[in-house]
Amino acid sequence: MKRLQRVIIVVATLFPLLLGACGPTPAATETAPTAKPLTQAATPVTAWQEDWERTLAAARQEGKVAVFTQYPGEWRVAFAQEMSKRYGITLEAVVGVGTELSARVMREQANKVHYASVLYGGNRDFAKTYQPAGLLQSLEKVLILPEVTDPKVWWRGQLAWLDADTKTYLNYRESVSAHLLINTDLVKPEELKSWRDLLAPKWKTRILLDDPTVSGGGQGQMSMLAHSIMDWDYVQRLAEQQPAITRDRRMMVEWISRGRYPVGIGIQKTTATEFIDAGAPISFHIPSEGAYLGVGSGFITLLKTSPHPNAAKVFINFFLSKEGQALSSRLTGFQSSRTDVLADHILPVLRREPGRKYISELDIDPDVTDKTRDRVVEIFRPLVR
Repeated sequence: MKRLQRVIIVVATLFPLLLGACGPTPAATETAPTAKPLTQAATPVTAWQEDWERTLAAARQEGKVAVFTQYPGEWRVAFAQEMSKRYGITLEAVVGVGTELSARVMREQANKVHYASVLYGGNRDFAKTYQPAGLLQSLEKVLILPEVTDPKVWWRGQLAWLDADTKTYLNYRESVSAHLLINTDLVKPEELKSWRDLLAPKWKTRILLDDPTVSGGGQGQMSMLAHSIMDWDYVQRLAEQQPAITRDRRMMVEWISRGRYPVGIGIQKTTATEFIDAGAPISFHIPSEGAYLGVGSGFITLLKTSPHPNAAKVFINFFLSKEGQALSSRLTGFQSSRTDVLADHILPVLRREPGRKYISELDIDPDVTDKTRDRVVEIFRPLVR
């Protein structure tokens, strides 16, 4: 009997629990655990992302952008493919000599024909043409991507504006000047440790010089020698060595490769590199006084009258991005001012080295540069035939 009573007590105790387990599920209480969502909340869209998306949508509606550049077909084809593939935008590139392109821009602006949007590859001299005419717009608000506006990725620790006040001209490359090109069968590097070694009698009439009386490598080199590396006395004495002067930059490299001239000054880097890669007995050489950074045709700017302003913004941001600068550097042979772009395709002698001090054309006042170039022209004009 006692055993039966114990069984009845146990059953009576467990019955409500068993009944609850078999019955409907009670409503959740405040202490019940909250189920985890299937997806995490979306990351808030930042201001630059909204701006970029709006710009992309408008750019696709515009459909194309016209870029005036000095760089040839290979550059045009590569960037046209990237703009089409990435953004669905057609790149129309007009390729020509800088002075011809600037004359066309001024002519079209005078006639209110607005075709060009971006001017890519112009040098400092073109600022004197476009800026006084009020043709350029500030690029500061055009730069949208954080990887473009981040100062830490640029060589100077900041964007390199030619005009710090209006910010219409942006430099994207500062590359080591080629300085000398020597025929390695005829000249040993130790023979030209210093620039002053070129004043020895053995080099008289044996130096080939890119024409310093016009814009280019020869004029830039002579100007930097006079202003920053050597002095005016040196430049005058170098002229007295009666260098041969030419404007045919490809022929310069051919003549040095063949030994017609053992030394060249102001040589075009891309052409010389092409010959070096092909096995020509030539090499770049930097004398002991050091190197300088040339900016050359390394500027980009945007016309106020751009017929496709949003497509122009997209192009400029892509061009200045890491991928855009890597592509441009490989195609042109010039080192980007972005420090995150590899330079392994550039000859070691022509790469910037971290921690080394360089003289840059950007650090020289344009008015001083003008006066220096005028005097260079005056010194070498009698030698031009």
